[in-house]
Amino acid sequence: MGKGTDTMDANRSTTPLTAIIRAEIAELSAISFHHYMSLCLYHPEYGYYRSGKTRVGREGDFYTSAYVGEIMGEQLASSILRLTNERFAGSDAVEVVDWGGGTGRLSRAMLDAWSDSGEAGKRFALTVIEGNPEHRQEAGEQLAAYIDAGIARVVGGQLDRLPDWSDRPVVVVANELLDAFPVHRIARRDGRIVEWGVTWDERSESFVSCMLPRSGTNWSAWLEEQGITLLEGQTFEVNPDAAGWIRDLARRTNRALLVLIDYGDEDRELSAPHRMDGTLLCYAKHRAHNDPYILPGEQDLTAHVNFSHMRRAAEQSGWRQIWYGTQKRFLVESGVMDKLAEHRNADPFHPLARRNRAIRQLLLSDNMSELFKVQIFERT
Repeated sequence: MGKGTDTMDANRSTTPLTAIIRAEIAELSAISFHHYMSLCLYHPEYGYYRSGKTRVGREGDFYTSAYVGEIMGEQLASSILRLTNERFAGSDAVEVVDWGGGTGRLSRAMLDAWSDSGEAGKRFALTVIEGNPEHRQEAGEQLAAYIDAGIARVVGGQLDRLPDWSDRPVVVVANELLDAFPVHRIARRDGRIVEWGVTWDERSESFVSCMLPRSGTNWSAWLEEQGITLLEGQTFEVNPDAAGWIRDLARRTNRALLVLIDYGDEDRELSAPHRMDGTLLCYAKHRAHNDPYILPGEQDLTAHVNFSHMRRAAEQSGWRQIWYGTQKRFLVESGVMDKLAEHRNADPFHPLARRNRAIRQLLLSDNMSELFKVQIFERT
């Protein structure tokens, strides 16, 4: 949330990751954009989400909806309570998993809301899964009281070390998680579907885009299977890792709810004529631009989530969609308008003024409330 767009003037500065990526390119002449993005975001030492630096909030590169007051967490908490009462009737306890929970602000807001209603600990326990070590530390501080009470915990994100939730009901919340998965970038050129790659240009001493001579995936067949048609010259992002994550969750759960909150749209919008260059964006110090080759490993790379693709992957693995719509509609239907309060205090920092401002920002700011979608699935 709050990721604005701008242009960015910067030298193509080298970083510790530059030499590592160049070495891989030297062996193959080019690597896929997906592999390049994976290294930039998740290299174990120099990756953007693994380097230990704070990435969200004022000191980071962007804000999420969890940073706009506590409203999003409160509305999620009330919706999760209602859904678990409907879907998991008779269950004494439900584990809520905030996957990619960052610094723990969203989890803290949910736990505070459940604590106020007497449900924290009694009905809900919460686990934050977060790969960034700095964020894990901050989340531990945010949730310290709940951790001490045995109601919350913070863990790393290694899939092979995570529990199997098949023996108990679980709610997985993924707030701006799927947009952080690396994507393949494909395009239609001269009637053929090809994949974008990355190579090194000696003249400019920088990484540049290229077309891969061959791809490990038959993207033409994939597009046909998905019912997507690209225009000549059009670029399109594909996120099979996010779809795979959803399928993996299905293998780990029996009774479950999955709540996805992210920016993106459906097939038809993402392949529309005004989307000729795809949706890839880069973020650094709260500024957005479209050059993924500046400062590898030190800026965020992201693309819009294709919710049609996520729906197909989920339904093929046993999930059933029970709600889909804009963040604005989700907030309104969950009762956020009831939290707007009248007040006559002229102080803009008065708690009621700040709360009203947070609600308006979530609902109205920069059309983000329409760009962000909420998608909810169940397994019963």
